[in-house]
Amino acid sequence: MSDYLQVQGHGGHTLVASGNTMTIDGKDTYDLTAVKAVAYQVVQNHLNGAYQGTDFKIQLKQDKRTRIFFLTTNHRDENIDQYRTWWLQLVERIEAIAVPRLVDEVVAAVRAGQTVPIGPAGARVVLSLEGVKKGGLFSKPVPWSQVTGTTRDGRTVDVLGSKAPGGAPVVIGQVLTSEWNSPVLPYVVSHLKG
Repeated sequence: MSDYLQVQGHGGHTLVASGNTMTIDGKDTYDLTAVKAVAYQVVQNHLNGAYQGTDFKIQLKQDKRTRIFFLTTNHRDENIDQYRTWWLQLVERIEAIAVPRLVDEVVAAVRAGQTVPIGPAGARVVLSLEGVKKGGLFSKPVPWSQVTGTTRDGRTVDVLGSKAPGGAPVVIGQVLTSEWNSPVLPYVVSHLKG
């Protein structure tokens, strides 16, 4: 991983990654050792069935500030190889610096008896000492001993487990990859499952 990377994004915005920081437009700096949440995803855009291009997104949250940085292609995918390379380098930096710390924080909070939601109300995964459950008033947690793992595609992170001891694994919780700390979820589940 190169220590310095400068990326030209959508709308003329610039992101400079150096050391532990990512600075957008020369003034909005996010310290990856202190960010409170991250997310990243690649989205192919369609309008009435016609391909419009691909968005490579990086999301950062620190203090009360949030920022989404886009690398966007057009329908001819101009610059897609360069954008994919830059996006992967930015994700690699986030996963090396921010994600391990965020995983440790979430795991410690759950082990201390706190309930930690990932995702928005109504479409979240809720982690607690009791296990994993979908967001909602009437959902019940699946015990950690019955949680089997996670899967991730370009759109969602799924938590898998059996609703009854010895049962077949099914999706017991799901969040979109665009939700804050969705990249943290697979690592947290791996640390906490039985």
